[in-house]
Amino acid sequence: MQSLTPWLIAATLVGCKACIGCVEPELPDNPDDPVIGDTDSDTGDTADTTTPVDTAPPPPCDVPENEPNDGMDQANAFELEQRACGGFTVEDDGEWLVFPAGDAQWIRVAVDAASMGSAADVTLTVNALESFTNTLLSSTMYWEDPWIVFPALGDSEYHLFLSERSNQYGDDHEWEVLASEDKAPVEWTVDEIEDNNLAERAQTVEAGEVVFGVISEPDDYDWFHIPVPDIGEKISWDVNVEAYTSGSPLASRITLYDADIAGADMDDVDWLATSWSDSAEYDMDPRIEIQSEGATDWYLVIKNPTTSGSGRGSPFHWYTISIQNDAD
Repeated sequence: MQSLTPWLIAATLVGCKACIGCVEPELPDNPDDPVIGDTDSDTGDTADTTTPVDTAPPPPCDVPENEPNDGMDQANAFELEQRACGGFTVEDDGEWLVFPAGDAQWIRVAVDAASMGSAADVTLTVNALESFTNTLLSSTMYWEDPWIVFPALGDSEYHLFLSERSNQYGDDHEWEVLASEDKAPVEWTVDEIEDNNLAERAQTVEAGEVVFGVISEPDDYDWFHIPVPDIGEKISWDVNVEAYTSGSPLASRITLYDADIAGADMDDVDWLATSWSDSAEYDMDPRIEIQSEGATDWYLVIKNPTTSGSGRGSPFHWYTISIQNDAD
């Protein structure tokens, strides 16, 4: 065997040392390294689940007008206690709305227009189709915006029609209307009994009673017989109507006669007291104050001021008459 020379042995050792110095040693894995550690990627949903903020302006009322609604079959529906709104924006613009009666015993319908700064002069018609009746109310009756309170007539729903009295229109002719359940605005002890359209069929009522009645049609006369006792001295009487100021469309007048009126024509008998007047200025809810002396019979009639024109009489035209004296 050939022996290695000393220089070859030295070269071999130097070469091995150089080779060992140039090789990268393998290092242990770092468990804290996010790449080297758990390599399972997060596949969860990274979408933004924040609820978007609604930047749209709030509606002007519960039920904004939805055009077209100028026909009854296009009436905008809303519920009791909801406020509907809209505007007269074009010529001959009319607004039909409808609401259910529910189980309400009394209902209030109120229009807001002039009272909230609108230029609209609103006329309101309330229609009870199942009762075949309606009533017309205008701002001229109330000096601003029409409103009504009425006992439910048994209809399942009521239609409203709004119009501009002078047929004006524009962006500043807004309106709002609220229909709501109401409590009875008056109290009474006796209901009117039909047929009391003539003095000889007058319904007898006593002092201290309050009568609830209805002028059901334009030419309806309601007569009441009041027995007057003799207590040996004068008695002061107060006959008072409540209707218009509590929401009825009735603006009535009353007249008191003595017993000669029974079976006679009103033009042939002098009255004892009346709220009737040729003047346009009169109390919408009339009152009579009078004294009696001795036993007699009085006959009281309540009527609309005129018998012509729409809205002069209907089941909506209710009233109460209180009959009081200082002898009670």
